[in-house]
This record gives sequence, C-alpha cells and structure tokens, in this order.
Amino acid sequence: MFKLACPSCGAEVVFRSATSAMAVCEYCRSTLLREGEAVRDAGKMAAVLEDYSPIRITTSGMYAGQAFGVVGRIQLRYEDGFWNEWYILFDDGSAGWLSDASGQYAVTLDTGLADDAPPFGQIVPGGQYAWDGVTFTASDLRTARCIAGEGELPFQVGPGWQAKVADYRQGVRFLTLDYSEGAPPRRYAGKAVGLGDLRCQLLRTPGEIAGSAGRLKGKVATLACPACGTAIAWRPAVAAHLHCPACGAESDATTDTVELLDASRREALLSTTLSLGEEANIDGKTWTLIGLMKCQEVGEAEEWIEYLMFNETAGFLWLVESSAGWDKVRVLDAWPESVSSSAVRYEGAAYTRMQAYASRVVQVAGAFNWRVKVGDSVSITDYRGSRGTLTSERSPSELGWSLAQRVPAASVDGWFGGKGRITAPAASLTALAAASRAADRSELRPLAWIFTVLVMLINVPIAFRGGLYSWVLILIAVGILWLPVYTDVLDD
Repeated sequence: MFKLACPSCGAEVVFRSATSAMAVCEYCRSTLLREGEAVRDAGKMAAVLEDYSPIRITTSGMYAGQAFGVVGRIQLRYEDGFWNEWYILFDDGSAGWLSDASGQYAVTLDTGLADDAPPFGQIVPGGQYAWDGVTFTASDLRTARCIAGEGELPFQVGPGWQAKVADYRQGVRFLTLDYSEGAPPRRYAGKAVGLGDLRCQLLRTPGEIAGSAGRLKGKVATLACPACGTAIAWRPAVAAHLHCPACGAESDATTDTVELLDASRREALLSTTLSLGEEANIDGKTWTLIGLMKCQEVGEAEEWIEYLMFNETAGFLWLVESSAGWDKVRVLDAWPESVSSSAVRYEGAAYTRMQAYASRVVQVAGAFNWRVKVGDSVSITDYRGSRGTLTSERSPSELGWSLAQRVPAASVDGWFGGKGRITAPAASLTALAAASRAADRSELRPLAWIFTVLVMLINVPIAFRGGLYSWVLILIAVGILWLPVYTDVLDD
C-alpha cells in the first residue's frame, strides 16, 4: 500500500495495488499518475454518474476461493447506453475486473495477449473463438469512450479514452478481447456471476443510494417532454433513455441536461393493457412498469407488446403480451451449453428449434436502460422446451438469450391487483390482428375486380364455343381470385 498527499488539495490518496498506474482523488477529482515514489497531477477526471449499481469502492467479496476488494471504477459509454468496469484487487496481490451492465455481472482476469484473435473489424455477433479447449460465441461488440472514473486503476484513462472490446460467452464462461491498445488484443477470461455468488459485502443499500449526490436510484422523478411538455415519469440513473407517451419524442437523460434526440411526432398514442407506472407484486417483489414497446414481425401482421419492469434489488424483468397469451421473460446470465441448427441445450434440458423471424419496434413509450428506437430490428430464433421458450436475439452489434415462461392471464391480473381487467389472453391484440387482416383483405378488393374483368374479357368468347365445361372453369378462376378477400386463408 502506497499513501501520499494529493498535490492539488492535500487530501490523502491511497494506492492499494503495487501495479496501479493512476488514482483519482475522491475530494478534488484530480487524476494522479504514479511515477516511482511520486505522483503527477494529470488534470481533473469527470465524476461518475450515480447509477443504480449497488457496488462501490470498498465493496468486498469472494471469487474462485479468493477474497477481493473493489478499488476503482471507470464508466464507459457507447451509442445506446453505458456500463461500469470495477477494478478489483485480490488478497494475493493479483487484480481483475468486475463488469456491471444493466444488472448483469462478470468477473474476468488478464490472461495475456491473444495472438490468435481475429481482427476487431471481422468479428460479428455469433462468431466463434476457441481458447483453453472451449469454443466461445461472440455476444457484444462495442466501441465506447470513458466518460468518468474514480479510485485507482492499472492504466491511464481519462475523458475521451476509447475502448474497443468484443465479449464472448459459453455457458457461464465469459471472455473479453480488448483492442483498446491495438492488435493483438489483451484477453480477459472469467465467468458471468451474480452478486450473491460473490458473497458481496458493503454494497450500497437503496437508502444509501437515495441519499447520495447525483442521480438517485428508485426515486420516481417527473420531467417535461422537451418537445410537447407532457410530464414523463422516470427513475433517474435507472433508465434514462426516455420516450414521451404523448408525442413519441426521444430524449437522453444520461447527462445533467436532458437532450432531445428525436422530436418527430407519432400520430397515434400507444394503447396497451398495462400502463406506465403501474406496480405488480411478482414472486414476492414489487416491480414497476417503466417502459413499453409494440413490436411487429417483419412482413407479417403479428404484433405484441413488451413491458419493461424494474425492481430496486432484482433489476429488470420483461412481461410480453401477444395473441397467444402472456409470458414472463428474463435475460439469461448463463448461456446455452450447445447450439445447433435444430436444437439448443440449456441447463441440461433440450429445446427444439421452432421458428426464425425478424422483429421490428413500431411504437415505444416510457424509459429504458438502453437507447431503443422506432425502427430497431433484430433477428429472432425460438426454441421450445419443457421449461419454456428459449429465444436468441441478434442485432449487428449484439447477441443475447432469454427464457420465456407462459403465465395464465389470471396470474398476471393478480400481480397487478386482481382487478379483473386481464381476463383473456391478449384479447385486445387478437382483435387488433383481426382488424389488420380485414384491412389487408379490403385492399385486395380492387385488384380482384380488375383481374375478374380481365378473366371475363379473355375467356368469355372462348366459353361460348366451348360449352358448359368452359363456363365452370371461368367460375372457378373467378372464385379463386376473390377467395383472399373473404377468408383468412392467406393468414394461416
């Protein structure tokens, strides 16, 4: 341990690790670079955003049989959100990283340079990388910039410092290729964890977070939409990408100033069974509905609603309402052990491939922990098993897995107070789909008339010479032309 006075304000600064290259003074935010037994003031570091993370410097825990303490943090921001990287120091003097993104955690350790890694520009979600006898699958590709930091860190960072990283997964195993310093990248390996697995101590409590400076976790705030003035209820530092429920304008509240990202107005309000701000008691915990979006299968009329729920200690949960019913969906921390073209194996159970399609966001309202936009599209593959439906979602920069479990409408109604308003599986969506199909069929009517006239003009003269058989064929042809207008044959 190395202690000294901050050259800027005189406060005591501690370097706990002999390998730490810099520390941020917690009093004046000066970035101190270690040079032998002295330090140099390299300027001010931006203060970290007080987000929903329960972790803080001094938090301790256990990983792989070793005790560790959290000694530093950097915050990294990319186009659609941000995450924390906590620098941890083990009792034996070694160090590692605890990644913290939207309530999902992973511990990784430095394994050296990866001379066999592919170029960063050639990595795509779903791509594979073999190491230590294991084939990993690419899950995330991010080019992010450092926006803030605190505590001590193993290398010099500052505002504007850029990180280029590719994350890989296999089961609970987690691997990161860090191209921030160029090629070959540095490889970090470990596993996805929960805070309970780490037996963490000295975590921030909801009360401590609510009493801290900066953005507050859990306390619902109200802000006027920059575009139309409508009040938007949101939870600062929990979900700061906002969509006005009245006009659809998109705002970014991850900084001190709310930035209007999209002022375009949406013609129709998003009408849903559940409303923003409603609370539900699910599995003994109180969840609040903070965001919702309507999605549609690309090229089809099928639509569904996805509701984002938030709990102070449990994080995020999804409820999905479709014409088939209700599903409770959780994003997986541990990935399937194996994936083939026809099946997936997860936690020892087999899931059979059912369908693949593309999904597109058509309407959105409320607050989200990442930037979601109308028009966002992902490729989806569903696998059915005895425990529910496993789903993979792939975008140009990310691949994720989730598990959906069907829930009776009566149970959902009970979660939201048992008011009896949720009595049938997504009846409103069934009616909406039927109306959409009816509209599609009405658009076919003019075409049916045009082709009927053509058939008659071409074939009636022939029918006068061909007799009864020719007239029967003409009637059959006309009937086929009009069949889609009056039936759901094309929708089945």
